[in-house]
Amino acid sequence: MEEDLCATLPDGRRLSYARYGDPAGMPVIFHHGWPSSRYQAAFLDPIARERGVAIIAPDRPGVGHSDSRPGRHFSDWPDDLAGLADQLGIGGFRILGVSGGGPYALAACAGLGDRIERAAILCGAPPLADKSDRSHMHWVYRTLATSTRLRRMALPGVVRLSRWMVARGPERAPMSWMLRSIPEVDREAIFSSGGWAVVSRSFREATRRGAPGMLEDGEVYLSKWDFDPGKITVPVHFWHGKADANLPFEVARKLAATVPTAETSWIEGQGHYSLPVNHAGEALDWLKEG
Repeated sequence: MEEDLCATLPDGRRLSYARYGDPAGMPVIFHHGWPSSRYQAAFLDPIARERGVAIIAPDRPGVGHSDSRPGRHFSDWPDDLAGLADQLGIGGFRILGVSGGGPYALAACAGLGDRIERAAILCGAPPLADKSDRSHMHWVYRTLATSTRLRRMALPGVVRLSRWMVARGPERAPMSWMLRSIPEVDREAIFSSGGWAVVSRSFREATRRGAPGMLEDGEVYLSKWDFDPGKITVPVHFWHGKADANLPFEVARKLAATVPTAETSWIEGQGHYSLPVNHAGEALDWLKEG
């Protein structure tokens, strides 16, 4: 694996990325969640090696070592993705999006349909621009999502507190209290196969610049999607756990219904964190088909 690589895009911005899996394998570009970073893809390294898949995991603008791109939207991402692929000498490729990486993966399908061959979405995030789309969110997140001013004032403190909590470790309060509040299947996934190390390391990298990078990436989710999932022609497969407490599978089912090429797998008993851990191999197998 190579975790601290950097590409220069046509407009001169830097895009940091990591490589996992089989270096000579079929290229799959990984789309990380929020708040997360390229290091999130580390959990895929062993299963990608087994399957002959090369995982390329870029940080989005403002995340990790990637240069900022203020005011960006989902539709700006395909150009950055194409620039990275061009620099790596990759023509056609397949993509995988996890959680907050889902909308970016779909935007890539809409904007680069001639180069993307297949897309897998694991526990992907839905549209959140309208208040009605946020009914499933925790009340704290709903409040922050509704008030731009409050969000921008509060986020620096939230980031500092979160980094302190993560540094103390999962066995010590208040992180231990938070982990007890999530489904048991998710707790098991977080503590299996180095899961906590991957999650915590990825979060620290995502917030290395404090709140600005996290805010830049997060604001995009609260804007109206500026691409049409209904015009996607790339084969897309959605996986989502029916026990997902972060993003209920009903919202994923509603989103999948708007994608003409969608295949779906709604998994009983799987949560938001356990679904990728337990079904990523299945997703990689599907990506290799065709």
